[in-house]
Amino acid sequence: MRALLFAAALCAAGAAHAEPVTYTLDPAHTQVAFTIERFGFNNVLGRFETVSGEVVLDEANPANSSVRATIQVGSIDSSNDTRDEHLRGERWLNAALHPTIEFRSTAVRLVGENRAEVTGDLTMLGQSHPVTLDVRLNRLGPLPNNQRQAAGFTATGTLRRSVWGSTTGTQLIGDDVSIRIEALGLAPAPAAN
Repeated sequence: MRALLFAAALCAAGAAHAEPVTYTLDPAHTQVAFTIERFGFNNVLGRFETVSGEVVLDEANPANSSVRATIQVGSIDSSNDTRDEHLRGERWLNAALHPTIEFRSTAVRLVGENRAEVTGDLTMLGQSHPVTLDVRLNRLGPLPNNQRQAAGFTATGTLRRSVWGSTTGTQLIGDDVSIRIEALGLAPAPAAN
């Protein structure tokens, strides 16, 4: 999920850098959210609070860009403490046995201006399967508050939890999980003079 997720960086506009730039995900401004159907009546919304990773953006050759991200399963928040305890438990995400969800990109394909399909391996519940995310590069440039070079992304996608072996309550709780990732990557800070 983490995903997640954002290597759409691939489609950066403007002059190409001679070298790829590694952007570290800013945990204060990176969110991984999900929705899943409950009983056919409504969708539960939730997110993971703790996400880390990096995006390597190659503006000269966007297909060489990449992303890796790690989500801490225990940081799940669906706005209900009891439900969150269930989701962390053995019958759902089993945070004790599988404390992280990992995403590693394997391919980046430009599909439009500032848009890309990013395919990668998502590891959850001890299994790895491919996921493709639709990623949009929102903006690339200096942040207005501190002039730090940054890249902002939005990534969306859907996965079927049963593919990863999550089959609890499949007659009542949806199999499809929609994902939305809002990510901010920070370039290395300039060296002090």
